Amino acid sequence: MAATAFEKGYRVLYHWQSFNEERLTRTLKDLVIYCSSPEHFNDPWDCKPFFNTKILCDPEENEKHIEWAASICRRHSPMSESDIESMKDTLRGDPARAKDLVMKISRSFVAETLQRYRVYCLGPDVGNLLMWAHYADSHKGICLEFSLRNDVMCTALPCEYLEEFPVMKLYSHENADVLHMLLAKAEPWCYEKECRIIAQERKRAIGTDTLMTDDGFLKLSKGALVSVIVGCQGDFGKVNSLVQAHAPNVKVKRAVRVPNRYSLQIEE
Repeated sequence: MAATAFEKGYRVLYHWQSFNEERLTRTLKDLVIYCSSPEHFNDPWDCKPFFNTKILCDPEENEKHIEWAASICRRHSPMSESDIESMKDTLRGDPARAKDLVMKISRSFVAETLQRYRVYCLGPDVGNLLMWAHYADSHKGICLEFSLRNDVMCTALPCEYLEEFPVMKLYSHENADVLHMLLAKAEPWCYEKECRIIAQERKRAIGTDTLMTDDGFLKLSKGALVSVIVGCQGDFGKVNSLVQAHAPNVKVKRAVRVPNRYSLQIEE
């Protein structure tokens, strides 16, 4: 299992978002955050390119994937056992066909997985100009600061940045292998230094040993939200009024442009 952000030494993480009064009010009043479906991420490879066909070059792994494909057919098709055994023999003698079949089945597996999981994206650098520009409405939005000293945020896992698809074992039922798919990103995104909270949508969940969302919303631990930081082009007064009305224990800060530098400083 990969080390968590907390185990790597992080004690706070940040989430950038546009300022939406209704959304922020719900977070402050109900202590919930909205976790997105990976289906809607702006990177079309994110959480999807989990299968690298190089693994089928290993005869042992190839056989395991053929057996996996056969088990899928037993559960989801009307094929007889003799037809399934014939299919397995054909696939053993035709590597190209085996690869095509595994890829076809894997696409439906990905769709099912993406519907089950929800993701909340965080980063360690509150002064990252690109995060403010890309995710906080061109610095007009907000950034939520979270403590990792609680049983929800301490589960955040760092993403892994790669030049090619990760090698995954489709037959594996290990949580670590599913998490690998949800944490692997293309190398050009490495400037984000992203960490992720991974949860299952309760009505689609398999097992109960993960965080659970309900219609995408995840319940926070008390004290997890430390502050709301207003972008350097945001409406500080409006955000401050909302926080004071619904969660006066949460600090309100603002990002301010540093004179003569391409930099931000955070002021209370």
